[in-house]
Amino acid sequence: MKTKYTFKTLLIDLLFDFMGCSLYGIAMNCFILPSGITTGGISGISLIINYLTNIPIGICTILLNIPIVLFCYKVLGKVFLLKSMKTMVVLSICIDVVTKDFPKYEGDIILAAICTGVLVGAGLACAFIRGSSTGGGDFVTLSVRKLYPHFSIGTLCLIFDYTVLTAGGFVFKNINATLYGAIAMFIASQVMDKIVYGSSRGKLMLVVTEKGEEVAQSISGAVNRGSSIADIRGGYKGEQKQLVISAVNKQQLFKARKIVHEADENSFIMVTSTEEVFGEGFTDPCED
Repeated sequence: MKTKYTFKTLLIDLLFDFMGCSLYGIAMNCFILPSGITTGGISGISLIINYLTNIPIGICTILLNIPIVLFCYKVLGKVFLLKSMKTMVVLSICIDVVTKDFPKYEGDIILAAICTGVLVGAGLACAFIRGSSTGGGDFVTLSVRKLYPHFSIGTLCLIFDYTVLTAGGFVFKNINATLYGAIAMFIASQVMDKIVYGSSRGKLMLVVTEKGEEVAQSISGAVNRGSSIADIRGGYKGEQKQLVISAVNKQQLFKARKIVHEADENSFIMVTSTEEVFGEGFTDPCED
C-alpha cells in the first residue's frame, strides 16, 4: 500500500534536505575549496568545470544532473525523480548562497579531509533516509542498486567517486589533493552506510536450550521482543533440544543475554550481528 504524500511529509523532507545540503555546502565551501582537496561524483566534476571556467559549483551541479536524470528516470521512477529534483535545487542554493560566506578552514589538510568526509557522508545520508538524492552519482549508484539490491550504497558511491577523483588528479595536477580527496570520500562512504543502515542493524540471538518456552517468555518479558522456537537434535549426543531465535537491538542485548542465562543456566547462547532487520520494532519492510 502506497503512503500518501502529505504537506507534513513535504516539510519533513525539506528539513532533512536543508540539513543535509547545508552540511554538504559547509564541506564544500569551508574545507574542500580552501584546502584544494579533490572530491568525487558530480561535485568533483563541477569543481573541475569551476576551476576551468569559474561557473558556480551549484549551477554546474544542476546542469550536469539534467542528462543523468533523463537517463535514470525509467529505473528510479517519477516520485524519486521529483523528490531528488527538490533536493538538488536545495543543494545548489546551499552551496552557492547559504554556506558561501562561512569561515574558511586553513589548517591541517588531513583534518580538512576528515571533516569533509564526515560532513559529506552525513549530508548525503540525510537525503537517502528520506527516499531522495542529491542527484548525479547518487542517481547512477541508486539505479545500479535497484537492479542489484545486494550492493552497498556506500561502496557504489565509492567506485563512482574514485573514478572522478582520478580524472581530477590529471586536471589539477596535484596528486596530494587527489589522495586526500580519496581519504575524504572513503570516510564519507563509511559515515553514510553507518547512518543509512545503522537504524536497521541489530543483534541475532541463537539460544540452544531444553527450556525453549521459558527462554522465549523471558526474552519477551525483559525486552519485549518475540522469538521463534525450533526443535533440534544435538550432533554429539543426539539429545533433543530447542533453538530459540530472537532479534534484538544493541541496547537490549546485555539484558536479553542475562535473562536467558537466568532462565536456563545450561543454555548455549550465540550472538551475531545483522546488517538489516525488518519488521516490528525495527525497519519498515515497505520502505525503499
